[in-house]
This record gives sequence, C-alpha cells and structure tokens, in this order.
Amino acid sequence: MDTDYYNKIKVLVVDDHPVVGHGTVSLLSSEPCFSVVGMAISGQECLQLVAENKPDIVLLDINLPDTSGINLIEKLREVHPQVNIIMFTGQDPGEYVADSLNKGVQGFLLKDCSGNEMCLAIKKVNNGEVYFSQSMGYILKKLVTGQVFTNKVTPSDTENPCNNLTPREIDILEFIAKGMQNKEIAAKLGIKLKTVDCHVSNILSKLEVNSRLEALLIWNKPRSS
Repeated sequence: MDTDYYNKIKVLVVDDHPVVGHGTVSLLSSEPCFSVVGMAISGQECLQLVAENKPDIVLLDINLPDTSGINLIEKLREVHPQVNIIMFTGQDPGEYVADSLNKGVQGFLLKDCSGNEMCLAIKKVNNGEVYFSQSMGYILKKLVTGQVFTNKVTPSDTENPCNNLTPREIDILEFIAKGMQNKEIAAKLGIKLKTVDCHVSNILSKLEVNSRLEALLIWNKPRSS
C-alpha cells in the first residue's frame, strides 16, 4: 500500500455516465493528494462502496438510474456520518440547492468545471468549507436575497450577531456574497491575503458558524438599526 495513503483525501466518484465518471477518476487519480477509492454508477453501488471504503468525499451525481442523488444524501450519512458530499451535475442545480443544503451537503460542482476547480472544491470541502462552482454566482445571489431558502442556520430573535461586525468585516462579507474568494477580495481591497483570512475567521467566529455560506444566510436576515 502507498505509504502516503492515509494522508490522501479519499474520494468516491458517483456517476452513471462512463465518459464523465472515468474521466473524473482519471483526473483525480493523477493528483498526488487524492486517492480514488472507486466509482459507482448507481445509488445502491454507491452505498456499498461508502460502507466498504469510508471515503472523505463523495462526488455525487444528482441523477442516477435507481434514485436521485438528493434522496441518497441521508442514507449516505447513515452509512458513514463523517462523509462530505459534493453534488455533481450537468444541469441547472437551482431547484436542488435548498433541499441539498438542508440535508447537509458541502458543495455543488457543475460538470463543465475545470479540473483545477474540481480539485480546489474537494480540498476546500475536505477542510470544512462549503463550495459552489464559480459559475454558480447567481445561486449565491439568490441565497443572499432570500430567493432560495434553507433553514440550516437561524440567528437569535433577540439580537442579530451581524450587528457586531466591523465596517471592514461587512465589506468583506458583501464581497463574499458576490461569489469572490479571499484572494480576489484581497486584490480588490489592496490588502494582504492573510489579512482577509483573518477577517473571514473573525466573521465566522462572531456569527458562530463554520462556513462562508452559513455566514451569508445569517447576513440576509433583518438587522436592527
């Protein structure tokens, strides 16, 4: 066995389209930080492979021949509670976002994403972040404006923690709402990346959340004057 096996991110690819599935496996297998533990073409096979291999990440197609990937989320968590799930789709995922987030998925990738973005998404989700494809900025906008609803996060009725944010933290949160990553925000504001990282960490701490997306959901709630 590879001596670095236990340091790699274990990924299971779930897709019933052979070209897409095998292409994804080939791409991820070429990256030294990943270990592809298998490829499933159905929901039943996916559950079996998750039980056997305990992957860190499941790259899950929304449409499978025997079930919907959305319906598979809760079953996957019963088999392996620590698994992180990234929905992987070639269609507009707008109608699936709220339901998927409420069931605890950590990311969405469109099948026309680049290999670099796929690798980045897997690393970020494995690190506890929520990731949306860069071309899904419109979904983030809908989340922020309340057009897509998720009840995963609910702020206190007595005091919205957003009232404790500094003007700079508010600026950064608004850039996040536009789908910008920390590096882009740093360039926009003319400050160091580490400074932005620190601000984002403070934002998450003040809002008592674990991800940028959860922060956005709270930011969308009414704030006292």
